[in-house]
Amino acid sequence: MSNPLLILFAAPHRLPFLTGTLALAAAAAWWLLHLGGGMAGIAPNAGSLPSALLHAPVMLLIVYPAFIFGFLLTVFPRWMGQPDLRPTQFRPVAVGLALGSLAVMAGLWSGQLALLHTGFLFEAGAWALAMLHLAATIRANRRAGKPPCWHAVSALAALVIGWFGLVLVMVFLLGMDPRFLRLANVLALNGFILPVFLTVAHRMVPFFAGNVVAGYERWRPDWLLVALWVLLASRMGGEALLHPALSALASAGLAAITGLMAWKWWPRGPAPGLLKVLIWGFAWAPVGFALAALAAAGVPLGVAPTHALALGFAGSLMVAMVTRVTQGHSGRPLAMTRTAWFAFGAIQLALALRVMAALRSENALLLAAGSATFALGLLPWVIGNAGIYLTRRKDGKPG
Repeated sequence: MSNPLLILFAAPHRLPFLTGTLALAAAAAWWLLHLGGGMAGIAPNAGSLPSALLHAPVMLLIVYPAFIFGFLLTVFPRWMGQPDLRPTQFRPVAVGLALGSLAVMAGLWSGQLALLHTGFLFEAGAWALAMLHLAATIRANRRAGKPPCWHAVSALAALVIGWFGLVLVMVFLLGMDPRFLRLANVLALNGFILPVFLTVAHRMVPFFAGNVVAGYERWRPDWLLVALWVLLASRMGGEALLHPALSALASAGLAAITGLMAWKWWPRGPAPGLLKVLIWGFAWAPVGFALAALAAAGVPLGVAPTHALALGFAGSLMVAMVTRVTQGHSGRPLAMTRTAWFAFGAIQLALALRVMAALRSENALLLAAGSATFALGLLPWVIGNAGIYLTRRKDGKPG
């Protein structure tokens, strides 16, 4: 199998991960030029697009989902001991995500609103098809008489909320009413991105750590998922209804519970790099939620809490999880590569610069520096991974 197209369709994660890496590079470069290029007169053509408003929905609902679906289409059936998804199931989803991402990125760079409409429509269709297949897997698990897989249920619930956020973005693009975009961003972060990464971490971190750290206690009670969802729903409601007291209380609760998770999961002995970055990335969750609680209580922090969660927490875990799947499913050692370490470090530095910018009234120079650190720091990782997705496994196995 040397045909790159056949290789891309050999496993559920290949094309979505390639889509995500290319979209990540394109979106990061576009945002860098938007922030810093304007000062040099080289900003991309915005046309009639509200460029400053599109950064969040594109990252949360176009870039991250490609990686999320590549991961879930692979592991979802395995969580329940069900057969892997068939090529006829995952390939249309992967193509839809790729077409949607391509159209959205083309729309951003050209300033063409019609391309954005088309891209989000493809994304919504692929997203809906994927949810149908994942829901069918849960039904098959129940019909087999097996106990519920709450990780699967939790992840699917987050996908449903994210899909509604995607629809709200499309409504916003039709009439440019900012109320729809604000609600879309609230749903995308609190109902989709955060619960997906928290759910996957709840499943993945104790399991992985138990395999590589001597004497490790695999602590992951089911009540944690319930508590996280109750608090996330409360935070969602507080932000959607502009109720700062509710948002502050929910965020404080999330800071406490994720802080407990980080403390319980922290390895008390030697651990490989892949586990360390999972834990270090997860540690941004209690920090981000604590900052969010302070901001909701009136402390002027700007968008620092949002970026601590969306970039520090989700971005760090994205690098860790994508690296683990990419290495393991290509016949390579389960280890952090040099480019992965560089990308992880770049995210930490980019976040520090972004937080400083937020605390200094959105300082333009700091914004541009943070964006450049993110775009350039992740580029070697993106390029290296793209090559892996286009080549056969090193161990000669299928997939």
